[in-house]
Amino acid sequence: MMPGNVYIVHHIDTEGPLYESAEEALLRIERLFGVSFGLRRNIETLEKLKAGRVQDIDSSLSESVCNILKSAEFKKSWEEIDEMLLRILSTNYRKRFCDSLGNSWIYNWHIVDHVGFVTNKRQRHLGYLSIFDHYTKILKDTCSLDKVYWHFHPISLKKEAHFCATSYENSMYELHQSLSRRLIERRWFPKVHRAGFHTERPDSNWFLEQWIPFDVSNQSIDEDVFEQSDNMNHRFGDWYGAPKDWSVYHPDLYDWRKEGHLKRYIARCLNLNCRFRTINEYEIEQAFKKAMHENVYLGVTNHDFREISSEIEKFYNVLQIMSLQYPKIKYIFSDSLDAFRSVIGMSIQEIKRNRVEFELSLKDNCLKVSVINGKIFGAQPYLAIKAKNGEYFHDNMDFGDFPSEYYYTFDYQTLELNEIEQISIASNDSYGNTCIAEIKDQQIKKYWI
Repeated sequence: MMPGNVYIVHHIDTEGPLYESAEEALLRIERLFGVSFGLRRNIETLEKLKAGRVQDIDSSLSESVCNILKSAEFKKSWEEIDEMLLRILSTNYRKRFCDSLGNSWIYNWHIVDHVGFVTNKRQRHLGYLSIFDHYTKILKDTCSLDKVYWHFHPISLKKEAHFCATSYENSMYELHQSLSRRLIERRWFPKVHRAGFHTERPDSNWFLEQWIPFDVSNQSIDEDVFEQSDNMNHRFGDWYGAPKDWSVYHPDLYDWRKEGHLKRYIARCLNLNCRFRTINEYEIEQAFKKAMHENVYLGVTNHDFREISSEIEKFYNVLQIMSLQYPKIKYIFSDSLDAFRSVIGMSIQEIKRNRVEFELSLKDNCLKVSVINGKIFGAQPYLAIKAKNGEYFHDNMDFGDFPSEYYYTFDYQTLELNEIEQISIASNDSYGNTCIAEIKDQQIKKYWI
C-alpha cells in the first residue's frame, strides 16, 4: 500500500485587535483558575505574575499563570496587527518554511464579524464587513493567494463582546445579516467553517448542515482540560468522543462529536501555543503514522491578535524533526478545501463534472431557482435580499420538485418587487464548488467561487 501525505492546514481565527487592561487580565486569570490572589489588579501585579515573582502562590499555579499571561500578549490595534501581517504575508517570510514539495507556508483566514454587542471592554473592531474588508484588502495588496473562510461568535446573554457563548438560536439575526451582506455586497459565501470558541451545539450543528460542507472544529484529545473553571463540565470546546486519530468524519444528527450520517465533513484542528488542546510532538507523530496508509488532514489554529510568527516557527521546528523519523511521508502545506478534497479522495474530474449550477427566472412576482447540474449541499439554496432602504433579509424558499426546483414569491406578505434593490442566491455542493446568482437592475448574473 502506498503511503499518503500529511496535509498541514493553518487556520487563523481572524478577529482583529484585542485590548486588555491589567485589571481585566488579572480578573480573567482569577476566573480561569477559580481563585482570588488578594492582590491589587494593576500593571505591577501583572508583571510580577508574568515573572513568577509573587509570593504565597503555589508554584504549579504560579507557573500556569505565568505561561498563560506570556502567551496572551495581545495586539491591541490595527497598526500592530498590520505590522505583523506585512511581515508574515511576504514571500520571503513564507519561503522560510518549505514543505516536502518545496512549497511555502499557506494561511487560511476565518474572518468574523463582531456584531450584536452592547458592551465592548476589549475594544474589538465592531461592524459587518469591517474585518472582512480590512483583510481582503491587505491580502490583495500583498498578492497573497490565501483563502478567506467562515468564523462566527455567538452572542452572550448580556451581549458582551469579550465573553464566550454557544447559542446560534440567540444570534440568528446577526448570523443571517453577516451571511447576507457578504453574499450581496462581496459575492462571497462560506465553504469552510471554524467554530467560534471551538464550540458546537445542536443548533449550530443543524445550521451548518444546511449550508457549509466543510467544518474544521474537532478538538478531541486524551488529556484532561477541565481543571480550568471556564472549561469545567464540558462547557467550551468540548469534543469528547470525537475521533482523536486525525480522521475526517460525518457527524451525527444529535451529537456532532460522534460519527453519523450527516453530509458535512469535520476535520480535527488543535491549537498553537495555547493553554489547552495544543498541538505537540505526540499529535504530529500520530498524523505521520496514520499517513503510512492514507492521506491525513492535520489542522492547527491560532488568532490574529497574537504574534503568529513565533507560533508558526515553534510548530515548524517540531514538524521538521518529526518528518525526519518518517522519510517516506510527505507533509504538504495546504488550503483547507484542497486538503479536504485530497483526504476524502475527490478527483479533479469528479469535482468539475458535478459542479453545482442553477438558473434564476423571475416571472411576474415569482422567483424560480432551477438546479441544472450537480446537487446543492443541504436542503435549499441560500436566499438573501437587499431592500432599497438598505435593509438585508434572509428567508426560506418554497420547495418545488425537490431538490432541483425552488420558488419565492414577492408580494405584500414578503417584500414587493418595487421595494427591492438586489436578490442573491448561493449554494455550495458537497465538493466545495459554490454557485452564486443575482438579480439587480433587471439583470441576472452568475458566478462561481
